[in-house]
Amino acid sequence: LAQGISQLSRKLLLSRWASERMSGPSRRTNFLSNHVLAGCADPGACGACNSPRGARGSSPLLPLACANDPATGYRWKDVHEDLEAGNYAGVYGWDHAAYWGISEAKAGVDLKEWYKTRTEAEFYLPEFKELVDDPKTQRDWDRIATFDPMGMVAHPPTIAACKAKLDIPELKDLRVDGEIVLPSSEIVTSKCAISYAWNLPLLAPRLGLSEDELRQALHKFSKDPDLLNPKVKTFLPAVGGCTIYTFGDARKLRDEQTEVTVRVHDECIGSDVFGSDICSCRPYLIFAIREAVECAQRGGVGVVIYFRKEGRSLGEVIKFRVYNARINQEGGDRPEMYFHHTEAIAGIRDARFQTMMPDALNWMGIRRIDCLCSMSNEKYEAIVGAGIKVVKRIDLPDNYIKDSMRVELDAKIASGYHSDALEKEKDNKK
Repeated sequence: LAQGISQLSRKLLLSRWASERMSGPSRRTNFLSNHVLAGCADPGACGACNSPRGARGSSPLLPLACANDPATGYRWKDVHEDLEAGNYAGVYGWDHAAYWGISEAKAGVDLKEWYKTRTEAEFYLPEFKELVDDPKTQRDWDRIATFDPMGMVAHPPTIAACKAKLDIPELKDLRVDGEIVLPSSEIVTSKCAISYAWNLPLLAPRLGLSEDELRQALHKFSKDPDLLNPKVKTFLPAVGGCTIYTFGDARKLRDEQTEVTVRVHDECIGSDVFGSDICSCRPYLIFAIREAVECAQRGGVGVVIYFRKEGRSLGEVIKFRVYNARINQEGGDRPEMYFHHTEAIAGIRDARFQTMMPDALNWMGIRRIDCLCSMSNEKYEAIVGAGIKVVKRIDLPDNYIKDSMRVELDAKIASGYHSDALEKEKDNKK
């Protein structure tokens, strides 16, 4: 009884806090963490309207068009041709480029030329190669602004795929079928690594910026003079890319009747790899892999895309400073202060820009997701804004959630980030 009363009191407190936040002047209007822009008639209709924008004390940066419109005159085929010709800003090597430079100097090898060479030993994983070569898969490639869709066969390559087996302790109870789940309980997957090549003219309006504003912003933080040259339209950013893990034969995605389960997951090395329990990242990743495998065992395709966006793309230094502020504040860690500490330390709440995320889904030709394993309204809106129908969203079951993770989840629900908040809003309107 006492436990029940305690839980009820907690829910009432959170409900009151959320109500006060919504009824009073929102702090988010003064921060880069403003998620929905005033003046956008349908904030869920396109991916441009739900990313962090605007600086403290300044007017927000409005999207140039509330639509996912690829009509810029510079498309994915142009990106591919410019990469082949070496006409791009940034450095081939991305977040490893500095290490490559040192290695080149010590080895006396011109790595920039070396990586343009494709050898006889090259192997293109048939299920990915056949999928992306199909004209049906390529229908939505004009939406892609963040990488070269033909990167698997490019010179130098920006995409590669291979087979793998996953040995995950939490998933030893999956049904053994001998094809997807082996007698050893290992899970068979095909994985595809993607490195970025940003189409600047197409990406800018998606982020609510003019092309010049985007170039100036990137130049400020990279010091690359080529970004100020309007003739250079492709940029290789010094950031990590993403990896697509598929369960079941990815070629089935060409059949629109194929059941599809998807998780788009942003990197959290502390939880995903080392099991830190301050957040629900690893539990959600494990749950999503389970759902993806079971979908494949039913004859469908499970897709888990892992994005290198550590700490909401703010990085671990900021992330750990925020953890310290949360844990050591007066009164202890609590949901009503969760986002405050990130904003106070980082100046922004989130730097992931989920409008860039759906490109990997468009690349695979996915137009319908039967089960989306995500609580995030931002991810959902970005996916729908990319022309992909979401039939059902699946929240993380309670038995995956430890008490130490409740602060994060409660804060997201109260702020409107979480899908539970969306459902409650719908219920209140009935």
